[in-house]
Amino acid sequence: MIDWQAVTEDATDLLRRYVRIDTTNPPGNERPAAEFLAEVLCERGLEPRLYESAPGRANLVARVPGERTNAGSERGPLLLLHHMDVVLANADAWSHDPCGGEVCDGYLYGRGALDMKCLGVMQLVALDLLRRSGRPFGRDVIFMAVADEEMEGRYGTGWMVDYHWDEIRPQVVWDEGGFGLSGLVGEGLVFYVAVAEKQVLWPRLVAHGQPGLASVPRGNNPVDRLTQALERIRAHPQPPRLTPVTRVMFKRLAEAAGFPRSVLLKHVDSPLLWPLVGRALARQPETNAMLRNLVTPTQLRAGSKENVIPGRATAGLDVRLLPDEDPDAFLEVLSRVIADDRVEIELDQLPVRSSVSPFESEFFSALERVLHCCVPGCLVVPTQTPGGTDSRFFRQRGVAAYGLIPIAIDGGELSRMHGIDERISLDNLRLGTRVVYEVLQGVCCQPVTGSS
Repeated sequence: MIDWQAVTEDATDLLRRYVRIDTTNPPGNERPAAEFLAEVLCERGLEPRLYESAPGRANLVARVPGERTNAGSERGPLLLLHHMDVVLANADAWSHDPCGGEVCDGYLYGRGALDMKCLGVMQLVALDLLRRSGRPFGRDVIFMAVADEEMEGRYGTGWMVDYHWDEIRPQVVWDEGGFGLSGLVGEGLVFYVAVAEKQVLWPRLVAHGQPGLASVPRGNNPVDRLTQALERIRAHPQPPRLTPVTRVMFKRLAEAAGFPRSVLLKHVDSPLLWPLVGRALARQPETNAMLRNLVTPTQLRAGSKENVIPGRATAGLDVRLLPDEDPDAFLEVLSRVIADDRVEIELDQLPVRSSVSPFESEFFSALERVLHCCVPGCLVVPTQTPGGTDSRFFRQRGVAAYGLIPIAIDGGELSRMHGIDERISLDNLRLGTRVVYEVLQGVCCQPVTGSS
């Protein structure tokens, strides 16, 4: 019999200590966090290894070996993945110290409490529980904590995949990407499990013109040309469309929606209904981001003095493409929308296309089964994340990766992630740890039997 109250206290203590290690990226400086995790893992009988990708940047890997049977029946490793770095927090705007790990009214506050030191703690504690249970493992389980996810992953997962692939080489990855959310569609609780994600491009628009006196404009100002290009992009949004993942997601969400929305979602792929349904879904930012390619201006640079027209103006764009979109074809469309050969599109590199992880699989089924057991009445659906995660490095190599932090929150709590007063409830820390434990038991040992 597991004492889940004691488990929650253990997880809370670890997360408090973990949040207090400042891993704001940039610069990252994740090595102290990796050393902290290594110390905890060593105390619990594992043998972690650190991989330094740059000065002050480190990744951690700890493996629990499975028992070897005949080679034909062996399952490949399950990788428990989380990132140690966090985004910047403006401490002056918070009611609690972002690096304080303070517990108040049943919540633990701190940058990384949701994104995503919490999942790392859940995975560590659950893995330790399962090892101590004495149940034999039928496959290797790898605990991996990485640097640099909040930037581009070049010192974290990307680096590990490029230089240490043979030391991990998983069959299945459990990462971030989804949550249990209430209020997004209907009032019920829905766990969104990420099986795909949008492609990320960061192109620059570069407009050239004739520099000169601002007091005597000659109609060749690159700032004007750039702002006109941005306005054309804004005025010509990409049309919404379904992908195989969103088609299944919305059909399953019909179960949580009230009439008449349930009927529309159930028939979301009907050619007759799609114009109506597509417009309705696009009104909500979260679903709109799942349905279309998005171009968002995020950086503007031009000139150094108010009274001088610059010779060059640039705009940085955050582009999120649907998983099955051809990036080259999209850039051609973007160029036609801009319709100005004096505005160039610069791009350092195109994204590598990645696969969609199967949601008719042993791992997804185990997640669904455990979540229904732990949270009766919930709905579990596959989804594609609007943002980018480290899962892409594995999907690009054909490895099934699933994204879920198994907690139950609403939109208000979700908005604290990367925002002000990020926090996680202790109840959610308990729920998440139990879900991870039960799923590990189901896919690494014997079938799930439940626990009290």
